[in-house]
Amino acid sequence: MSTSSDTHREDILRAAIAEFGRVGYAAASTNEIIKQAKVSKGLLFHHFTNKEKLYTACHMHVMEQFGRGFSGHIDLSVTDFFERLLYSLKVKMELGYKYPEFLAFMNRAWYFDADNIPLKKEEIEALVADVVSEQSTDLADLWKGIDTTKFKDKFELSKILDYTRLIMDASWKRFSHKHRNDTKAMLKDVDSYVAEVEEMIELLRDGAYK
Repeated sequence: MSTSSDTHREDILRAAIAEFGRVGYAAASTNEIIKQAKVSKGLLFHHFTNKEKLYTACHMHVMEQFGRGFSGHIDLSVTDFFERLLYSLKVKMELGYKYPEFLAFMNRAWYFDADNIPLKKEEIEALVADVVSEQSTDLADLWKGIDTTKFKDKFELSKILDYTRLIMDASWKRFSHKHRNDTKAMLKDVDSYVAEVEEMIELLRDGAYK
């Protein structure tokens, strides 16, 4: 059963995620956050002792929500690596439509303010690991059951994953910067991004498969 304290905490997180996603960590205003959350500053710091801890809680909350969103949506019967990759991208886009403020937050963290947030890359990776281990989701098994016999002998799944992540990460970063992290504009133009990814995947498929 939800309590008043739980409700206030959720309201603060929601307002903070929107603020951090809109202007980034350094420029985010706790005054704006309490205004949007309709709470006092004392209540904000009762739940989160400082801005850094608030940001960390927001990061964890966003990843937990995306983790739940992926739960049960990855079809492990699809054994082709690139087909599963495209399907996981579709799930991500659907979550973006559902939680545009979360998408803006993560874009800020990874592509706009990576050098200015209070979390180091290793700490973010640890948070991701915690989410994967604590949630009953398919995240830990996202690439389980892939048919690796299709790969050329010199390629292993881990190597293909690394190459694919680098390419797709660069593509999404460019797309995010093109629209200045305006999630409404990004989601409106998402078909162009998906078309580009499909073209890249075809090139990767030709290079990786026998």
